[in-house]
Amino acid sequence: MPAFQLKKGTDTFDLDTTGSVKKAGAAFGKWSTNAANQIVVSPSSGTAIPIDVAWSFNDDNHLILKSGQDKVFDFSGSSAKPVLKTTDAVLQVFPDNTQAFTFNLNGEWDIDENHNLSLTVGGVKSSIKGFIQDPKGRFMYHFFDKQDLTRESILGFVGAWESFTSADGKPMVRFKYKRANSTEDTFELPGAITVNRTINEFMYEYDKDGQRRRLQFVGSLNINENFQITYTLDRQVSQGKEQVASTTFTFGTAFRRNDFTGDIELAIKKTDGSPGASITVAGKFTAVLGPTQLSAGFAFQQIRNGAVVVSTIAFNGSLKLKDNGEITWEFARNATQMSINLTGQVQVGDFRLDGRLNLKSENGKVAGVKVLLGVAF
Repeated sequence: MPAFQLKKGTDTFDLDTTGSVKKAGAAFGKWSTNAANQIVVSPSSGTAIPIDVAWSFNDDNHLILKSGQDKVFDFSGSSAKPVLKTTDAVLQVFPDNTQAFTFNLNGEWDIDENHNLSLTVGGVKSSIKGFIQDPKGRFMYHFFDKQDLTRESILGFVGAWESFTSADGKPMVRFKYKRANSTEDTFELPGAITVNRTINEFMYEYDKDGQRRRLQFVGSLNINENFQITYTLDRQVSQGKEQVASTTFTFGTAFRRNDFTGDIELAIKKTDGSPGASITVAGKFTAVLGPTQLSAGFAFQQIRNGAVVVSTIAFNGSLKLKDNGEITWEFARNATQMSINLTGQVQVGDFRLDGRLNLKSENGKVAGVKVLLGVAF
């Protein structure tokens, strides 16, 4: 059975990966850890003995135990195969996956610009080299034993996502996770999110070590007439317990194209209202017959609960007929009035009985819209 030695005063203890302790070759008791991340030797009778130690991960993603500056034990370097997991942001270590024995480590978590997760225990910060990836928007951090790539660990955190816009106008997210003591901490992802145009859902995608990694957020996309994006994330549950709460991303955007063709491209608004990064949603421009007027709009679809859901937005603005017969769509973009020429995308004829389809030019000429953006009326 893999074992290691620790000393306290003049006493030397032999501890193994099943949680047993021997002293002078004879059974002595059990060991575990406390809230201060000390190893605590509990004799079969008598007072528990706390021993100061240090914990860190090495470059091979192995959990290392030290006494002072001396390496005492590599939990992945023995014949036992450890299992690492997290519960309420506490690292739970099973030194031997064939045994029930486990101990906990409490520390501060963080994620850096290279998507490496770090853990600080007792003032010692070490990095776990892996990647965040999940098809359901859960914060799941994957990493491998660099000496044995068949051994993967996944650390999951429970909490909720929230959105914000960076100073340079990028759509960003952070994850507020719950600790065992009922407090919260935050992981802020270093890159921006974007829309997966295949399914019109937000995602976080990045390259690391030559591979593309993706965190796919599952939710419902909505764009209103003023181009504000809201994205309501689905609540994620595992084994009956909530992993990710349902929250809503909100971003103010402005129309970025100069025509009504292809997909819709929107610019995230910075805090001063100026345009920032682009967001593109797949779909098609279309016409929407509203209660008072005919409007230009955009239709896109998502798969929700196995069904195709089509959403159509009518743009804030109006059709204008010029005296020369040209028809444009007039609306505000970035607080500036703009015009999009609809030549080739609209057909007009005589006056229509439905007044919503009629346009009047400045000199009083009236035309009835028959086709707009491929939709016949």
